[in-house]
Amino acid sequence: MSAIHTILHPTDFSENSRYAFQMACSLAKEKNARLILLHVMPASSAPILSEPTADPLKPAEAQPSMAGRFVWPEPPDSEVSVEHRVAEGDSPDEILNLAKALPCDLIVMGSHGRTGLRRLLTGSVAEEVLRNASCPVLVVRSPFPEPAAMKAVPLAKPGEIVDVLPLGRTLASAKTHALLRGSDVEVIRLVLPAGKAVEEHKAKGEIVVHCLEGCVAFTALGKTQTLGPGKLLYLPTGVPHKVKAIEDASLLLSILLPKP
Repeated sequence: MSAIHTILHPTDFSENSRYAFQMACSLAKEKNARLILLHVMPASSAPILSEPTADPLKPAEAQPSMAGRFVWPEPPDSEVSVEHRVAEGDSPDEILNLAKALPCDLIVMGSHGRTGLRRLLTGSVAEEVLRNASCPVLVVRSPFPEPAAMKAVPLAKPGEIVDVLPLGRTLASAKTHALLRGSDVEVIRLVLPAGKAVEEHKAKGEIVVHCLEGCVAFTALGKTQTLGPGKLLYLPTGVPHKVKAIEDASLLLSILLPKP
């Protein structure tokens, strides 16, 4: 490859996309090229979110609503300069548009997408990028095995330690399940694929919602807020609420059950 000055790498932050990131970094170092990382979020429909729409033509760090929102992969070599961009909308359209606008000399894509861009390389979308890109496209086959479907988790027994760490690469195959249930409390890990919504309902008790990973739009008490990793909120018993996943996400729901 010659005359490569700008490389675009779409990422969904999965292990598979990280492998393609390593390849993009190697090429960027070899060609002394500019490396742009792009994360595409599903388009939000008003009034779900009140935040400004992400602008892929500006660095993510320069946009208050995007700064610090994502944990971007670090290049293995400090000599590789990486820029971060975020877009909202249809994945192939956003990738193609940014590739033209920069303009890019090469697009480096992973062979599988697990979250956010999980449809990126599953057939028609990949073909669309390959067919319509204004520059060469390098598809990197991931050496990582597909994560096995998560098995049902039995309820924890009294005194038993429960793992509530983020699911990471297994998030795309995980299912919602109860972690523990007592006479006064119930704890559930709620898993929501990007775009999936839980329609408005009322909890049967006081509830604490803790976002473990990903990002959701949470609507309650007349407003919609963005709930990201490490954030939590509390609702009294009977407050109507709904939630919609902006990205693949998992939430920890702690419900204080009313006395019978």
